[in-house]
Amino acid sequence: MFWTRGYLLHRVGQFVFGILMTGLVIVPAYAQGVSLTSLDQALAAGNWQQADSIAVQLDAQAGQGDIMAAYAASVRHAANGQCQEATVLADLVIGTLPFFVPPYLVSYRCHAELGRNDVAAERLTSLQAILPAGPERDLVGQLLRDQESRDRPSFSGYAGVVPSTNVNRQTGASEIDGGLWGVGQIPEEARGQLGVLFQLGGAMTVHLAEGQDWSLSGVLRTDIRYSTADETFEPSLTAELPVNFALAGSARAVVAPYVTVGFENDAHVRTEAGVRNTLSIPVTAQQRLAVNFRAAAVDRPLNPERNGAIIDGAVSLTSTLTPNLNLTTTARAIYNHTDDQTLSTLEATGTARLDAFMDGGLLLGLEGTAGQRFHARPAPFELDNQVDTFVSGRIDASHRGITVGPFMPSIYYEYTNSWSDNVFYTYDSHDVGVTLRASF
Repeated sequence: MFWTRGYLLHRVGQFVFGILMTGLVIVPAYAQGVSLTSLDQALAAGNWQQADSIAVQLDAQAGQGDIMAAYAASVRHAANGQCQEATVLADLVIGTLPFFVPPYLVSYRCHAELGRNDVAAERLTSLQAILPAGPERDLVGQLLRDQESRDRPSFSGYAGVVPSTNVNRQTGASEIDGGLWGVGQIPEEARGQLGVLFQLGGAMTVHLAEGQDWSLSGVLRTDIRYSTADETFEPSLTAELPVNFALAGSARAVVAPYVTVGFENDAHVRTEAGVRNTLSIPVTAQQRLAVNFRAAAVDRPLNPERNGAIIDGAVSLTSTLTPNLNLTTTARAIYNHTDDQTLSTLEATGTARLDAFMDGGLLLGLEGTAGQRFHARPAPFELDNQVDTFVSGRIDASHRGITVGPFMPSIYYEYTNSWSDNVFYTYDSHDVGVTLRASF
């Protein structure tokens, strides 16, 4: 094996520790400045009188009325089983501070407890809209699909258009140094291409069964990708059976066996079967830990040497720095094991993202990612195993006042730079994309 167990744990551990500690270290400094930490501690301990006193101080500092007092009261009512009162107050807070995550959870749970499934689904839709891509949004998305399908089958979809200076993520070089063999020319089709990536997908969810603390759904999903660079139409079909259940406290988990079949034009190129697992654990009212784990077997009929297994795990920590500013840090590792072990790879990435909601309704996101990919074989004309290093930066913006039906268009710019001892993995790209996010 080209990686020892200790080496793998060391490299992945460095990413996990560094990224998550970013969130753990930054949050207290911000939280102490606005006293959200002390409010959170009082609410968690059920010390309602102290929580009310702290909330009054927060409201006096912010000058926005009795919003934190209403939030503290909503938590108290929910804890005492008074969901009618809790939903009125939580929804009031959401209307005033739409980027403050905790009242969404209070409102969703209490509306669901009152049998108001449609309203509970609306709260999850809004919550999903303010969360960045990652384990927490994945779990909220599954909760939403499950909630929407309780009375009838539910349908959802997405679309994206991404013009790019390097849509196929190939090298920008025209030559390769062949050492003793001299300099070789890289063919045009193996270089980066200007183009547009189109992505489209949809899902149907059917509620199958439920118990006191669990529910079972059936999901059929299709995803379609088309790039103007290679002019390849890539549809895939997925069937899964997610089981959603509550754990101790407010923690939740989803376990979903699935099968995916992928095509390129009319050729069957991939079958993947495995299980996805997502776990969400509220650390405090301000911090939420989410974990994703996927294990699957992969069969590639046209490339049997790439048959094998995928292990994919991510840990995400979302922190409320202020009621209108969220920080999300994510560490992820993907191990792709192939029958031809020289084709195996290990990839580790770390991401930090800030999301801000401005008074005028503008939403801004700023995200940075760094990672490395370790190959099990040397790069061409090299002796050591290939290592790729890559970084990316992204900024996106949308506005609550600009909508298309129930959606807000969101535009983003992303820059990616990859360098490697393999010239074919050395490139950069500039992407501009438009996506749709649910309005809230």
